[in-house]
Amino acid sequence: MAIKKVESESKSAVTKIKCLNCRKLKASSAFYINSTPLFSSDKFEVCKDCLQIHIGNKDSDGYIDRVIQVLATMDKPFFQETWELSNEEWSKYIPQVSSLSQFKGKKFSDSIMKKPIVSEVEFIESLDGAFAIPPEELLQLQLKWGKKGFEAEDYIFLENEYHTWINSYECDSYAMEMLFQEISHKRLEIKKLRESGKSTDKEMKTLQDLLGSSNIKPVQETGANSTEQSTFGTLIKKYENERPIPEPDEAWKDVDGIKKYIQVWFLGHLCKMLGINNDYAKLYEEEVNKYTVDTPDYDTETDDGSL
Repeated sequence: MAIKKVESESKSAVTKIKCLNCRKLKASSAFYINSTPLFSSDKFEVCKDCLQIHIGNKDSDGYIDRVIQVLATMDKPFFQETWELSNEEWSKYIPQVSSLSQFKGKKFSDSIMKKPIVSEVEFIESLDGAFAIPPEELLQLQLKWGKKGFEAEDYIFLENEYHTWINSYECDSYAMEMLFQEISHKRLEIKKLRESGKSTDKEMKTLQDLLGSSNIKPVQETGANSTEQSTFGTLIKKYENERPIPEPDEAWKDVDGIKKYIQVWFLGHLCKMLGINNDYAKLYEEEVNKYTVDTPDYDTETDDGSL
């Protein structure tokens, strides 16, 4: 690094640093504090003016990308919240991360950035550019939805529609899967017709028929719900018949011991009183034996020979 001591008029030594970009000798105050091991000095060897010129103003294209690039080179952190509080201006942000105590020792690897929010329109527009469906996935989509007349955004719309339907309603057969696929197709047709300003009456009638065939019309749902929710016992019966609850894990069968308590001290005691010899009675006897104290036997001979 080019560092020179220049004698001033007052004969005091002033340290100057040569900028690696503009090649000018400048006072050390014209440079930011260095935090990267790439430079051995305590100053980052590109001056503040050159960095500001490189970054540009906040309204220029690629402004935030250049800010992050410079911070990465300087090994300074980028914190989204602090950046926004600094009005997204480099000259206000960099002094904070360079001098405030809460940023001491922070490196670029400690950065916290918000994920960019991409709207649906921006996402769809990007499909024809950088985004492309992998060939294997595209083949599967073509086998499922057809090959002709569909673009990438159409496949995405169809997949979203299909998964919305199968997640909203019970789909336990191949027939229901086919109906949901046809409903998704019809929804795409209606969407395209509306975008082109054409009538959708015929397609809406077909969609209503498909919903009726799937038994998921709003009117049909209301009727089914009112029938099923007539009594709590009806729901329990439905769950036991259609979706039986599996046996719990051994560790969770009787966590608080209430089951064993009833079996031993109620059923076991009752069976013992009535002379019924079964598993409950045996459990009762085993539990009572734990708390039974036998009387000592004094008929045996003691160590001194006395009885």
